[in-house]
Amino acid sequence: MEVQKEKEAKRIVLTKPFSLEGESDSEPFYRAPSLLRRLLTLLKNLPPVFNFPKSQLQCYGESVYCTSSNLLSKCNSEQSSLDRFTSVVAWSISTTRPTSFGVAPYSPTLGETHHVSKGNLNVLLEQVSVNPPVSALHATDEKENIEMIWWQQPVPKFHGTSIEAEVHGKRLLKLLNHGETYEMNCPHLSIRILPVPRMDWVGNVNIRCPETGLVAEISYRSSYSLLGFGRNGKLIKGKIMDSSLFKVLYEVDGHWDKTVQVKDTNSGEVRVIYDAKEVISGLKTPIIKDAERVWGSESAVVWSELSEAIMKNEWEKAREAKESVEERERKTMRERGMKGESWVPKNFRVSFSEDTWEWYCSPTHKWEERKIVLTRPFSLERQSDPEIDYKAPNILRRILSLFSNVRPGSDVSCFKLPPVFNMPKSELQCYAEGVYSTALDILSNINSGNTPLDRLVAVVAWTISNVRPLCFGVAPYNPTLGETHHVSKGNLNVLLEQVSHHPPVSALHATDCKENIEIIWCNSTVPKFTGTAVEAHVCGKRLLKLHNHGETYEMNSPNILIRIFPVPGTDWVGNVTIRCIETGLVTELSYISQSFLGFWKNRRMVKGKIFDSLSKKILYNIEGHWDR
Repeated sequence: MEVQKEKEAKRIVLTKPFSLEGESDSEPFYRAPSLLRRLLTLLKNLPPVFNFPKSQLQCYGESVYCTSSNLLSKCNSEQSSLDRFTSVVAWSISTTRPTSFGVAPYSPTLGETHHVSKGNLNVLLEQVSVNPPVSALHATDEKENIEMIWWQQPVPKFHGTSIEAEVHGKRLLKLLNHGETYEMNCPHLSIRILPVPRMDWVGNVNIRCPETGLVAEISYRSSYSLLGFGRNGKLIKGKIMDSSLFKVLYEVDGHWDKTVQVKDTNSGEVRVIYDAKEVISGLKTPIIKDAERVWGSESAVVWSELSEAIMKNEWEKAREAKESVEERERKTMRERGMKGESWVPKNFRVSFSEDTWEWYCSPTHKWEERKIVLTRPFSLERQSDPEIDYKAPNILRRILSLFSNVRPGSDVSCFKLPPVFNMPKSELQCYAEGVYSTALDILSNINSGNTPLDRLVAVVAWTISNVRPLCFGVAPYNPTLGETHHVSKGNLNVLLEQVSHHPPVSALHATDCKENIEIIWCNSTVPKFTGTAVEAHVCGKRLLKLHNHGETYEMNSPNILIRIFPVPGTDWVGNVTIRCIETGLVTELSYISQSFLGFWKNRRMVKGKIFDSLSKKILYNIEGHWDR
């Protein structure tokens, strides 16, 4: 089973998110050129020296997923509606990040996307319009059952000595466990030119929960003097009130880059609800887990050459890279116009209201809470029943249930195996658990072997670890066509798919980016009745590639023996051959079951040898039990 790969590696450039450290220059490895140099370059088109190596989409997204503490979880875990509302206010404040005067992020191209996952939080943004510029965001946290939908349109206005970018649109935060939706807007960005150049967030933010009637009115203030030398900038003042009673419950006061506190109007108690140092300090640059799966429309791909040139201060190269992106965008628009095609966003539905002159966006893929059931992987504990949270019905009940679907004169050609004969797990999950469900990092041990022989011995141990205890009388589900199983564990990423149903064929592809290891499997089970038993032959090939060493290991799998008489039982049997093509080292293993009568104690045995196929010399003899 071959895995298709892209011919050319994608160039992806990521930069550190905005945080409290060095607000005037939030990137430790990038320092904007002097203001004089930037002003002189204005004789040309707006040059890259005025750009920060980041797209506007990334800036929006980072305000959601780049935090040092999980404020969203706190919003969901509070017991009362007022406590949840107060936590939402704190979370809303956390989306306000420091800015840097004189540099701006890139204007996203039409259809540009930004997609990031952090823990259970999945964030997707798309530039759904460029004229006017409209960005849409959809984020979900399946563990907390939270959903976010944003759409934003910056509208700059000149005020003589300053420019104020009003951010139109709406932000929705849904706590689905509590049936609450929070509607809010965003502060505006004030760019003061004279007398003292600076940037700051200003304006009023309203947060409203229709279900509870709670409302917050927050005012962002830049309280500098007329000459711009005041010290009390970045102020926040406001109130939280019950709109049905017109009663103020809390007064809000503080600085969004320091701490924000609320004062209970009844008791006078004051407490801190937001500490910027705890939430937006020490933020790290996001990392790429799987470059092959990054979309070509991703911001870090679209602007990679420009970002790389800016961070290296290669301004001529940066200018060429920026012109290349802009020209490619213009060419695409011309071609679309010549064909009479209108562009449609891939991930959002977009509409415009002529009554309110506002844009509205909603995700095309409606997120619904899905019930996902996971079961414990096969391990040595309780081998007769490897699922701690599941105990199969006794064998008598299972046999009797075979007749529940059969009536006199009924058609037995459509007979269905009752669920009591199933374990709560798909065959795909069973295959994958042999790869990712281990208490030790055996793959890392393979890669660290100093000699080819050491690595082959480690591969043999890893192969044996794929064999897990079975439970007689119950079987996993037969995967449906196209069914998938996708799991990440540390740096290991495992993906399986049922690629055929008749015959049943399962394919697996796994990568460990840190160890530079790749695994490719293709399995097809062929059951054969042998009189007193059924033996399921596992056909197909398994490949393990150690790219750091340029070695590929080919191997097969043992077969499953289901013995009916005289003693019912399930076991692994058959011969397994492991071969390293590059080194010529070969391993032959034999999985041995119990005796014919089924009463031997030395079951689950493994015997074999490791030898050099060129010299035919046996290097190691292997003997033991795969479950010990």
